[in-house]
Amino acid sequence: MSNSDSESQAPSQRRLQRPSDFTGRQLNHFYQVALRHGLPGLLLGCLLLITSAEILTGQLSRFLATPAPYVLGALAILLFTLIWSWYLNRTVSIAQSGWILYLLIVSIWEEWAFRVAVPNVLVGTGLDPRVAIIGSNILFGAMHYFTLRWKATWCFLAFLGGMGLSRQYIENGDLLILIGIHWIATFLNTPRYPGKRAASGQDLR
Repeated sequence: MSNSDSESQAPSQRRLQRPSDFTGRQLNHFYQVALRHGLPGLLLGCLLLITSAEILTGQLSRFLATPAPYVLGALAILLFTLIWSWYLNRTVSIAQSGWILYLLIVSIWEEWAFRVAVPNVLVGTGLDPRVAIIGSNILFGAMHYFTLRWKATWCFLAFLGGMGLSRQYIENGDLLILIGIHWIATFLNTPRYPGKRAASGQDLR
């Protein structure tokens, strides 16, 4: 891909395809994104679940007590993503629907890991809670540089966004709200799955 082609792409799409990663290959396909970003995150989330299962149980208490608002909220977000996908592409394929669900899964594990579990693990080592939150969000931003090869500026913005979500969590203590916010933000950031072509035929990988 030439530099002019890269510059003509939408910024949200270029975030999933740096000129090269550490292997010298571009991230052009969904499976590459899943292996580089999703799989390590799921493994981290499972590891933290083992060490902090009781914390997650407490986080789910609100949902178990009153599930209807959360289910309706999730359906509303899903409907929005489908409508927006149709607006962009004039169709909603199975691949696009799978991409939307993948972004939900990513939002679940990232919010669980970096807004709840990692800070609690760090506090357990004796760190001040504020330092633990900052450290967790530094890891959150840095992760996107190494897994998706984001530019440093975007990673810093991810850090700031994570700090905002951490503040929201401190104020209301509701993990599911953070997941919903993250899901929407991640979808708006990368609304098309890797390799998707726009209606004009331009490759937006």
